[in-house]
Amino acid sequence: MTDRSTIAPSPSTIADTPDPASVPGVPDAPDAPDVIEWLYDRPEAMARARAERRPVLIDVYQEDCYGCDRLDLETFSDAHVIHAVRSRFIPLKLDLHGDREFAREHQVFWTPTILVADRSGRVRYTSPNFLPPGEFLDLLDIAEAMVLMRWRGYEEAIALLAGLEYRSPNSVLMPEAIYWRGIAAYFRDGKSSVSANAEWAELLSRLPDTIWARRIP
Repeated sequence: MTDRSTIAPSPSTIADTPDPASVPGVPDAPDAPDVIEWLYDRPEAMARARAERRPVLIDVYQEDCYGCDRLDLETFSDAHVIHAVRSRFIPLKLDLHGDREFAREHQVFWTPTILVADRSGRVRYTSPNFLPPGEFLDLLDIAEAMVLMRWRGYEEAIALLAGLEYRSPNSVLMPEAIYWRGIAAYFRDGKSSVSANAEWAELLSRLPDTIWARRIP
């Protein structure tokens, strides 16, 4: 099986952007360490999350899991992903069968499952199965934005989601990002439907047939 804590990075698959340092969520990969230093103890991870005021990236895995191995070999070894995780999250791996209490509480029965929890331990975002590096970076932006919104960090959430669009304008996760950007704008401006609709107008015009556009009332 893969040694989950010592995988070397593969060449980046993320396209260059004109000025990545200016865009929220765009990692500065050349300075990234060469591995993600996973924790395997949930109380330790939550203590660090509270102390460092960071969300927790949780990878629920099991042995003999093809998707889990692909995440390790292709995604968690990517330099951009390594940098994003190390600079913004507390990384935690949990064995599906080793932490049954967590799996039952969050109804995790498939591996891999990625969850992102805030520093209080509440899970704010869940994504099942494998994603390649580019889409995984987009997922991290959406997940962190969801955490920020629960702590009233609406402006920061909007900046992350806008950064996703700048970095990955054709991302398969773009409709979801625009949708949540509208939600963040709604709460930022005192429950303003005008602000939400201003963001959602892009979703309705560019991607009207997606499930996220259909959710707009």
